[in-house]
Amino acid sequence: MIEFVGLRAAQDDEALHRAAAYSGGNFFALSRLARVLAFMIITMFASVISGCVNSEIAAGRAELTKGNYGAAHERFAAAGHSRKLSASEQRELAVGLCLTEFKLGQPEYPLAQQRQTCTAAAAQSRSSSAPIVSSIDAAERADIEAAVHSALTADDLAGAEGAVVRYQTFPGADQNAIARWSKQIWVTIEHDENRGNNHDRHFLSAIAAISRRYPKMRAMSDIAFKRWVMNNATVSHTHLVDHVDLRDRTLDLQVASRNLPNIAFNLDHFIRINDAMVARCRCDGRTNIAVEGSGLPAYLVRIDADTRKSAALVMPQPH
Repeated sequence: MIEFVGLRAAQDDEALHRAAAYSGGNFFALSRLARVLAFMIITMFASVISGCVNSEIAAGRAELTKGNYGAAHERFAAAGHSRKLSASEQRELAVGLCLTEFKLGQPEYPLAQQRQTCTAAAAQSRSSSAPIVSSIDAAERADIEAAVHSALTADDLAGAEGAVVRYQTFPGADQNAIARWSKQIWVTIEHDENRGNNHDRHFLSAIAAISRRYPKMRAMSDIAFKRWVMNNATVSHTHLVDHVDLRDRTLDLQVASRNLPNIAFNLDHFIRINDAMVARCRCDGRTNIAVEGSGLPAYLVRIDADTRKSAALVMPQPH
């Protein structure tokens, strides 16, 4: 029986193909995951020999041997209503739910739900679910990477950032991956803006009008201008900006995520700051507002040639 169960898990094409996708084609990882899946089922059956077990859990095991993962999940879910499970039965129940949801996969069990179930199983003492959690994490990263790439290819900056923001909410999100995607988004923003620069007479007229409103900006040193920015990004004695970087015609502001609600109510301060940047460089000055840590864009402040002042574009952020 144990040999049959191990062979059944190793030959489950659907699970193996999903694992291959999760591991990025790493067949060593694929083979290891197949062995883990087999071991998980074998472990369940090994406890049959040692004594009595909850009837629903026993039925769930039986369905696993047939590859009936939907039916097995129903049995394990039914067992969860029992108040008389031993510690080993609780562990087996958690592992069984994790295994069946992973096997059944999307769309019935979205990755977020799979991860929640399997994380709970992995937290059980002597659980064998940790490798599945790792595979789900890899799948989430792969899905988000594909979504970000697709959005950037379509020049959909909001869609790209929205995908990263969703990933950012996942437990254990890879911060290195977030930083890499954030850099891609900023590179695309700058590329699109440089490609689409509009220096017609309306645009130049807007720069001239803004510059007249801030005649002292051009004479300021870099240090004095940064100090002016920090002072003008302060509301009710609260500093909304944590760090200022000044480039040729771009102002980069780093803000803490906790300050985003306050910034949203005080965007006029940042419009004024970008107007001052325009007057300082006598160019299409830009202000990039990024969230500290992730580096994701929060707001882009740019000249609006029609209104002859700066305007803020809101980028998606986690709530």
